[in-house]
Amino acid sequence: MTKSDRALDDIERGIVRLLQEDGRMSSIELSRRLSVSEPTIRKKLNRILEEGLVTIRAVADPAYLGYKTAAYIGFVVERAHLEDVARKLSTYDFVDSVTISTGANDITIKAYFESIGDVYAFLFNELKGIASIRDTDTTLVFQEIKYFGLKGVVGIQIDENGSVTSSTGAAR
Repeated sequence: MTKSDRALDDIERGIVRLLQEDGRMSSIELSRRLSVSEPTIRKKLNRILEEGLVTIRAVADPAYLGYKTAAYIGFVVERAHLEDVARKLSTYDFVDSVTISTGANDITIKAYFESIGDVYAFLFNELKGIASIRDTDTTLVFQEIKYFGLKGVVGIQIDENGSVTSSTGAAR
């Protein structure tokens, strides 16, 4: 079964939503907030973690880690090498996301650099060895208004009392 073959059930989606709020929330607190037994929460949490459906990690503002320059870089790539180039771009630690998409660019990355000079070195030195890249289009980011990623789970809401409700209206 691939990740896309498995959908999270309402309890698992509730677990994800609450962990988005506080990634260190205990299974006891998750159990209380979702009105589900603690062993069930532990079992479901362990399963979604083991299957790689959810990852719990620290998210830091890149500027505080020394990455002062953010950029979106679009790539026009030879079709036969599209996935190879995307995988190669994914190997760089400073690359936050890699997407294959439609439009003017075949691949778009979001990356964080220590300086403008590092952007230049990446584009004109590091990438010159990848012959299947035909062109790039770089947009520098002056200010990020929201960084901490997607917060929310489709069909799952947390009310003002901290209770989790699914789109079916059933309280959890």
